Amino acid sequence: MSKLKRWLYNKFLPAWCKDELLSENQRLIQANHEQRQEIERLNAYIDGMETALRATRRITIKNEVAK
Repeated sequence: MSKLKRWLYNKFLPAWCKDELLSENQRLIQANHEQRQEIERLNAYIDGMETALRATRRITIKNEVAK
């Protein structure tokens, strides 16, 4: 599919349109990459918080009868 798109871009689009399309696609790819990195960073933070909360949620119940 990529070869077909590239062929269509090169054969049928005017030069200014092709340049604008390619630069916009590159900008969107970069923005997508940055957002993926941010999501990975936040997921790592969430995983760390879940681990910390699981470690501190230990409740000890003593069911003893005093004599």
